Amino acid sequence: MARKKISNLFGIFLDKWIDLKVGRINSEEIFKQILLICTMLALVSTICNMALGLADIMINATAIITVVLAFLYYLCRFKKLYRFTLNAFIIILFFILNTLWIVNAGSHGPTLLIVQAFVPLFLFFSEVRNRTLIIFLFCVNTIILFGVEYFYPDLIMGYNSDSERLIDVFIISIIFFAFEVPLLYFTQKQFIAESMKAINSEKVKSAFLANMSHEIRTPMNAILGFSELLRSPDLDEKSKNQFIDIIKDNGNVLLQLLTNVMDASKLEAGVIEVNYKMVKIKSLFERIYTTFVNQIPATKSLYFTHKIPNELKNLEFYSDELLIYQILSNLISNAIKFTETGFIELSVEADNAQEPEWIQINVEDSGPGISEESKTDIFKRFNQGNFELKEKKEGVGLGLAICNELATKINGEINLNSDGKTGSIFSIKLYAQRHISTDNMDSLRNVKSEDLKVRV
Repeated sequence: MARKKISNLFGIFLDKWIDLKVGRINSEEIFKQILLICTMLALVSTICNMALGLADIMINATAIITVVLAFLYYLCRFKKLYRFTLNAFIIILFFILNTLWIVNAGSHGPTLLIVQAFVPLFLFFSEVRNRTLIIFLFCVNTIILFGVEYFYPDLIMGYNSDSERLIDVFIISIIFFAFEVPLLYFTQKQFIAESMKAINSEKVKSAFLANMSHEIRTPMNAILGFSELLRSPDLDEKSKNQFIDIIKDNGNVLLQLLTNVMDASKLEAGVIEVNYKMVKIKSLFERIYTTFVNQIPATKSLYFTHKIPNELKNLEFYSDELLIYQILSNLISNAIKFTETGFIELSVEADNAQEPEWIQINVEDSGPGISEESKTDIFKRFNQGNFELKEKKEGVGLGLAICNELATKINGEINLNSDGKTGSIFSIKLYAQRHISTDNMDSLRNVKSEDLKVRV
C-alpha cells in the first residue's frame, strides 16, 4: 500500500514533466521543480549543520545558498524568467560547489557526492546542445579542484574529527540519494509508460491512415460505377431503383466517414461551437427517424423504431440540438452498421417531465454485442476494438470517440450496456445546466440560439 502511494505521488509529480502538446520532456517545468528541490535540500543542510554544531562559516554558507536558490525559484516560477534563471543557476552552482569543496574538507567531505548527484539532474532540464558542455565543465572543474587540494592542501578546511566528517557525508548521502534514486526510478517508469502510449498511438494512427484510402475508395467506386450503369438505355425500372438504392447507401457511408473525420479535426482544434436552446425531444426523434429509416440497407432485415412515454411527449430540455443530433446519428449509424437482423430502437427517459434535472436517450440494437475487453477501447479514436483490417467494418473508428467528446461539451456522458453476446444499449445522459435558473426557463424559449452561442 505504501509503495502504491509513493508511486502515485511521483506519478502526479512527474505528469508535468512531459509537454503533451509536443510529446517531449518539458525542460522548463522540470527545472522549476528541481530548483525547488535544491532550495529545500539547502534548507535541510542548514538545519543539519546547526544541529551538528559545525563552524559558523558552514551554517552561513548553506543559509546564503538557501536564500539565493529560493530567489531564483521565485524569478523562474512567478516572473517567468526561465532563461535568465537557468543560466544564473548553472553559474551559481559552479560557485557553490567550488566554495563547498574549499570549506568542507574537499574530496574527504560530501561535496563530491553533491557533484555526482547533480550530473543526472542536468540530463533532464538542460538542452541537448548545452548538456554535453555543462557535464564536461563539471568534470574539468572537479579535476581542477582535486589539483588544488593536492598542490595547496592548506586551502582546504577540514573537520574537527573523523566522526563529524562521517556524519556529514552520511547525511548528505541520505538527502541526495534517498531522493534521487527513487526519483530517477519513477521517472524511468513514467517515460517508458509514455513511450508505450506513443507507440500504441502511432500504431492506431498508422492503421487509420492505411485504411482511409480503402474506406473512401470503396463507396466512391460504387457511386461512380452504378451512376454509369444508370446511363444504360435498356435498364428496367426495378434495376434502376436498385442501383439508386446502392448509390444512396454508399453516399451515406461516405458522408458519415467524412463527417466523422471533420468532427474529429474540429474537436482536436477546439472549435466546436455549442448553441444552447430549448430542445423538443419529440420533434428531434421524428427528425432522426425520418432521416435514418430510409438509410437501412435493403440487404438487412432491420426495423427502426422510436419510443417516447406518454408523460414525456412534450418533454423539452435546454441543450444543443445539433450536437445531440450528431451524437445520436453516430450511435444509430453504428447500430445499422453492426446489426444484420432484428431491431434498432430510440427511446428517452427523464427524472421529471416538466423541469428535468437530467434526460437519458437510449439507442438499443439486437446486434452481436460488445465484449468487456472492447467496452473501453471502442471509445478511443481510430479504434473499433482491434486493428485488423480483415475484421473491421467500414469506417475508421471515430464515431464513438466523437460521441464521447461531444457529450462532454454539453454536460453529458455516454454509457454502454451489453452482455457481450446479443444486443447493446448506448445511452447519452444529459444533465441540466446548473447556472440556468428555473425562473428563466420560459424566457429561454424565445431566445435565438445565435444569442446563446458559446465557443468551446
